[in-house]
Amino acid sequence: MKTMKIFATLLMLFAFTASVNAQFLTKEQEKAVKKDVKKFEKEGWKVKPGTPSISMQLTKSYQMAWERTSEGTDMWIMGEGSSIGSIYDAARTQAMTVAQGEIARKMKTDMTTQIEQSLANEQFEQKQAESIAQTVVTAMGKSVDQTIGRPSSLVEMYRDLPNGNVEVLVRLAVSTAKLDGLTKQGIERARREALEKRVGEVKDKME
Repeated sequence: MKTMKIFATLLMLFAFTASVNAQFLTKEQEKAVKKDVKKFEKEGWKVKPGTPSISMQLTKSYQMAWERTSEGTDMWIMGEGSSIGSIYDAARTQAMTVAQGEIARKMKTDMTTQIEQSLANEQFEQKQAESIAQTVVTAMGKSVDQTIGRPSSLVEMYRDLPNGNVEVLVRLAVSTAKLDGLTKQGIERARREALEKRVGEVKDKME
């Protein structure tokens, strides 16, 4: 009797979770998820026992991809990576590295753009703003890598290949709130460097 109650509770919890998930998706989005689930399953992708199904993983991933802030900007920066190896763990590690690399590139591009815009608003020439922004973002590369060191794992699936190898696919996400903090640091650093350059230019003219 106790086992039946636990089972019934789990069923209710699953139904509630599915209902909540559905509330975040439009009919068009639900259709897109179902289409991709069929595509992945047809291509032979599957998940490890005890992990969420492909459908659940993609639903969560797409929900986060469609989440926006009050300003209409993305709430998450995502990266995807796949890798082939003779064993699962090795392929997974490499796929994670690829996905994190994609996130890092996106973060650095966004940071560079925002720093350039900030300097442009302070009447810096475009080439100078671009140069300073690139220098600052390059110098902050380690901070970017540390920020994406523990991303949220949204998708992890694999498929067995005819030659005996295994291919692993992962999709990771990092909150844009973390990017905002780094960007603020970058803008402050860029302003200091820009000011130093201006002071240097003035000194050169006076000499």
